[in-house]
Amino acid sequence: MDSDRRDRRDMRETQPTGAQDQGLLRRLGDTAFGLWVIKRIFSPLDRRLYRWTGGRGLALGRLMAPRLLLTTIGRRTERAHTVPVFYLRDGDWLIICNVNPGFERPNPWPLNLRANPVVQVQVGSEAATYRAREATEVEVKRYWPQLVRIWPAFQREFDRSGQRSLFILEPVPHSDSN
Repeated sequence: MDSDRRDRRDMRETQPTGAQDQGLLRRLGDTAFGLWVIKRIFSPLDRRLYRWTGGRGLALGRLMAPRLLLTTIGRRTERAHTVPVFYLRDGDWLIICNVNPGFERPNPWPLNLRANPVVQVQVGSEAATYRAREATEVEVKRYWPQLVRIWPAFQREFDRSGQRSLFILEPVPHSDSN
């Protein structure tokens, strides 16, 4: 019996840092309160830590999925707005997603992307200019399962609201950034 407990403890100690808490954090993202906490506390903290550490430090550690900093230009204010966003990489492309859970106003960044598709992106310590476009139906079918795998709340929120936006970010050559 003692050796069984020791084996389970050893197995937990070999899991990635924070893996035990990952399920709890993912479930938190599926509640109205959790989304409020993420939006009002963790996202601003992540944004600051990400910039300060070049992407190595995040408020929740590296528990979740890869994140980037997305800087859009406000469609009304014309001011820069930066948010941390989960992403997938496919070659040079970055794939990002927003799902409105149906009980809150739409996030501004997808609206800003549609109005001003040229964005700044920071992945780790590297920053570059990208042009955003909405994913085609074929691309949605290809990337949606992968996005749900990294953040299962995407599926539950989509099931509730029927609203999702997937964007493909394509690098912009330096001479073509306007």
